[in-house]
Amino acid sequence: MVHTSRRVAAVVAVVAVVAVGLVAWSLSRSDDTSALPTRTVRAGEVEVTLTPLTLDTSGAVFRVALDTHTVPLDLDVAASARLRVNGTTADGASWDGPGPGGHHREGTVRFTTPVPAGAAVELRITGLPADAAASWTAP
Repeated sequence: MVHTSRRVAAVVAVVAVVAVGLVAWSLSRSDDTSALPTRTVRAGEVEVTLTPLTLDTSGAVFRVALDTHTVPLDLDVAASARLRVNGTTADGASWDGPGPGGHHREGTVRFTTPVPAGAAVELRITGLPADAAASWTAP
């Protein structure tokens, strides 16, 4: 009887560990934007790096880095950012980063527009020597 009880307890423990692992894996995959690549584009004299941090029904958040050695970065990033989701343009971005000026700026641009799974997403930054644009498919 004791031998059977230990075997049952061991099986229950293994099943519990596997179940917890599967739940953790599933949760980590559901909002996994890390699989989306960073895009680096040239906008005239400015190198622009765009990294999606969040693309889901809560909205879209991107890390944006602007680098140049020749022109001042005087643009208002929030006012210059445009999000397209399945062909529909959304304005109204917010910027969390340094203000206009300098030759390097990095921060996050956030949109509250919902992004459904599988949506075609484009981020465009205007106000530079040329527009910087990159696209992804939402997870």
